Amino acid sequence: MVKITVVARKPGTTAVDYSMEFEVPEIPRQGDYISVNRPDTRLVGEDFIVRHVWWKMSYSGTDGFVSSEKPPVGDVVDIVVECDPALGPYSSERWRKLLEQARAEGHVEEFQVSRMRY
Repeated sequence: MVKITVVARKPGTTAVDYSMEFEVPEIPRQGDYISVNRPDTRLVGEDFIVRHVWWKMSYSGTDGFVSSEKPPVGDVVDIVVECDPALGPYSSERWRKLLEQARAEGHVEEFQVSRMRY
């Protein structure tokens, strides 16, 4: 499992609205859909489309790779998955109401999937 931070942007902007940490089996890629269920909803929740994946790393060397017997190996410090809010087949009514104005202004995408909504 890999720890990531999902950053939700405010609709129509690149400003951060809020973030959530998760442990996931693999890192989402640009264009992937993410649905987050909260304790107050069942089977529905908040939907997002991944826009960027940011990797923060640390490296103990001060130079680039130098041919030596054992070069230093860096570490992953944080993986940030930056997302836009979206409407999907599992969006809660509360989520839909929050995004109505932004949707009317053309700032909210809908998932392009053919699934029935619960």
